[in-house]
Amino acid sequence: MAIEEDAHKAPAPAWLTRSAAIGGRLLVLAVLVWLLAGLAAKVTLLLVAVLVGLLLAGVASPLVQWADRRGVPRWVSAGAMVLLLLVALGGAALGLAARIADQLPQLRDSFRSMSADLSSGLGIELPWASSSGNGGSGGDGSGGSSGGTSAGDLLGPAQTAAELAIAGFLTIALAFLFLTSGPGMWQWFLGKFGGRVREDVDAAGRAGWATLGAYVRGLTVVALFDAVAIGGGLLLLGVPLALTLAALQFLASYIPTIGAFVAGAVAVVVAYGSGGLGSAVLVAVLVVVVQQIGNDVVEPWVMKNRLPLNAVTVLVAVTAGGLLWGIAGALLFVPLTAAATAMARETWVRHGSPPLAGA
Repeated sequence: MAIEEDAHKAPAPAWLTRSAAIGGRLLVLAVLVWLLAGLAAKVTLLLVAVLVGLLLAGVASPLVQWADRRGVPRWVSAGAMVLLLLVALGGAALGLAARIADQLPQLRDSFRSMSADLSSGLGIELPWASSSGNGGSGGDGSGGSSGGTSAGDLLGPAQTAAELAIAGFLTIALAFLFLTSGPGMWQWFLGKFGGRVREDVDAAGRAGWATLGAYVRGLTVVALFDAVAIGGGLLLLGVPLALTLAALQFLASYIPTIGAFVAGAVAVVVAYGSGGLGSAVLVAVLVVVVQQIGNDVVEPWVMKNRLPLNAVTVLVAVTAGGLLWGIAGALLFVPLTAAATAMARETWVRHGSPPLAGA
């Protein structure tokens, strides 16, 4: 009995104690992340407006600071930059939407032509292979049990339009406030800390802000390069809808990796529908070459290697953002991940911590 009691009183192995401690912390962290994710899902509209406002402020901040140093009132330069961004983004979106709406039948025909050829070649039925124009509504064209429109049919689009209008207003207002009152907000936030912690928070925040602005500005230059180069190549190859495809390439490039790939695939499909396999191959080569030059030459030169992310992290961030918040998440998660990584690295370096592995 004495031997058994001594065995029960023996201390647990050190590795088990450490594992239990780490497991408990990870469990608490997982619960916290789960709660925050649930909260973020309930206030998605507000979070997206705040984050997009930060991105726009990061883009316009250098010009506002430049004007501030030359005596221009901050609210004047901030208002001018926000108005310029609003006109540029709104005009680009409306122009692209109008062109796509006008040329949608031609795009649809290109997709149907390629899908029909692949269906006959592979022996399987693919979407868009049918040229039927009734949309599957039935031979009588009724498409439903009644031709009337209920209040519920109108409520959904109206609610979506209202949410988009609110989100747009919040984004513009927040971007203006960040540009005008951002320095004061940051100093107020830093006032909640003291000593070394205050210095660390200040350095990390500035590193994240610099990375955020550099990323958005650099991505804009890369997107513009891809759009101009691919659009010019499509014009030389005689592909229809070249300007529309170039504008689509520009906008889609703001979703890293996936967006550029989808826009390039649309260009290949249109080329196939208009000029056959040879034209599609030439467009595919054009898209791959231009995007590789943009990623490997233009992007490092513009961003000056300030994006602390590799291709795998970018792809995971885009996918996670798309799954959580749709297109808005795919747009936002990469710059936010880059900013968070820059902040963590700055804090890590300031404390002189050694790397996790290697020399």
